[in-house]
Amino acid sequence: MPFRLDDSAMVLAKFSTRLLLMNAALRFIGVTVFALLFMPRFFAQNSAPSGTVSEAESLQHLKQKVDPVYPPIAKAAQVQGDVVLSISIDTKGNVASEKVLSGPAMLQQAAMDAVKKWQFAPFAAGGASTQATTTNTIPFHLPGPQLTPDQDRAAQAWFPLSDQCRSALKAQNKDDSLNYCKQTLDISLKAGDLTSSDQLGRVISYQYYGHALLMAGRAQEALEQENLAVTEAKKCVTDKDEEYAEPFFWRAIVEANLGDTNGSVSDFRTAEETMRRAIANLPDMKEHYGKYLAAILKQHAAVMDMLGKPADAEKLREQAAAL
Repeated sequence: MPFRLDDSAMVLAKFSTRLLLMNAALRFIGVTVFALLFMPRFFAQNSAPSGTVSEAESLQHLKQKVDPVYPPIAKAAQVQGDVVLSISIDTKGNVASEKVLSGPAMLQQAAMDAVKKWQFAPFAAGGASTQATTTNTIPFHLPGPQLTPDQDRAAQAWFPLSDQCRSALKAQNKDDSLNYCKQTLDISLKAGDLTSSDQLGRVISYQYYGHALLMAGRAQEALEQENLAVTEAKKCVTDKDEEYAEPFFWRAIVEANLGDTNGSVSDFRTAEETMRRAIANLPDMKEHYGKYLAAILKQHAAVMDMLGKPADAEKLREQAAAL
C-alpha cells in the first residue's frame, strides 16, 4: 500500500525519496514520499521564509562572516557570554538593521558592529528575492582552546561543501549525496566543535549524511548518523530550540523505516513538544515555527494511519489544523 503524505503537509520543500516502512504487521516496499518535511535548510535557496527564518536556516545563507572584536575593557573585566541579536536582511543579502535581544551590555556593541559586515545569500520567495528577519547568537568566550590553522580552513570549507550536499539531496542524486554529504561531515569533524556554531554545523552534517544514507536504502547506517545528531544537539542547543527538534524528527523517520514504531512515535512526540516550547520561548517565531510543528504532526499522523490507528491520526491532524 503506498504511503503518501497529504499535499497540505508539503511545507517549505519538496523532496522525494523512497522509504521502506516495515513492522511486524506491515511491509511497505517502493514507497515514495514527496515531502520529507521540516528541513528548510535543505533548500535554503528556494524556500519561502515568510519573513522570519530560524538561526540554523540563516547560517545556510551566510556567505561572509566577520567575527567580533572582543572589547578590551570587557576582556579585562572577564565579561563573557552570548549576545543574541535580531537581524533584518534586505533583498540583496545585506544586514539592514540589528537589535539586541539579550547579552552582556559590555559586549553588545561589538556584536552589532560585527554583524553589520555579514553578507547573506538572498532569501527567495516565489522565485524573487525577499527580505528576512532572523535571530543570531554571537558568542564571546575568554581564553580556552583555539582553532588551529587546519581547523580554521576546515570551518571555512564547510559552507560550500554543505551547499553541494544539500543541492545533491534536493536533486535526489544518490551518488553525489553520499559523496558530498560525507565530505561535509568529515570537514565538520576536522573543524572541531569549540563553539556552539561548530557544534550546530556538526548536527546538520550528521543529519545530511543520514538523509543521504536513507536515500541510498542504507537505513541502519542512517540511524547511526541520526543518533549522533541527537547526541550533538544535546550539547549545543536546549529543548526550547527549534534546532533541537529536527534531529528527533529525522530519527523518527529512519526508525519508521526500520520498523521501530515505539522509537519513532517517541521521537515524533519529542520533536512536537520541543516545537511547542520553542514557540512559547520565541513568540515572534510562532508563524514560522507553527508551520514546522504542523508538518511534524501531519507526518506523525500518516505513520499512525499506517499502524491502523486512525483515531490517533485524526487527533494529530486536528492539532495541526489548529496551528
